Amino acid sequence: MLHLSCKYINFIKYMIYTKKPILILFISLLTFTFFSQSVKSNENEILNYSTNDHRLHIKGQIFNTTGKVHDVRIRIVHDDGVIDTVNSKNGKYNLHLEMNHKILLEFECLDNKHYIKRIAFNTNVPNDTKKIPYFDLTINLVEKDKWNVKDKDEGIFDLPVAYLNFDFEKKLWYDKNDAYSRIINKKIKSYGIY
Repeated sequence: MLHLSCKYINFIKYMIYTKKPILILFISLLTFTFFSQSVKSNENEILNYSTNDHRLHIKGQIFNTTGKVHDVRIRIVHDDGVIDTVNSKNGKYNLHLEMNHKILLEFECLDNKHYIKRIAFNTNVPNDTKKIPYFDLTINLVEKDKWNVKDKDEGIFDLPVAYLNFDFEKKLWYDKNDAYSRIINKKIKSYGIY
């Protein structure tokens, strides 16, 4: 009986010493597998963005006169009535807009101390478009208490400051309502607002 228990103890010691390297190897392989999948996923995302992703990518930051604005709600209003909402807590945002829509973006600070800023996009593209150009958009929100805007003029902040379209022949973004946007922006600048 004593002989059997010594064999049993030796077997347990053998399993502990043998299993430990196997366990370490298993954990290492598992970590490597997750890391490899993550890297592959990022590579696929970059590849899809450049060749197969048919969305408009808009990335940018939100500022006011003192720096980045935190806690901003971004509403994405599609021409078919669909409304999406994205929150920016750190003054940065990254949007992926569906193609073949007219879309209004509304940037609203949750502290209610800024005017809402709106900008419109036309994401209609020809069916044979292979790559959708990336768009970098910095938003400057206007603080209500820093500017003496008359009540009758506050309505200018309800209008989009631009209606952006992409010219695929020239490969550049342009404001389709440039003349109208200049009138709005001129009125805003008349108050000394950037």
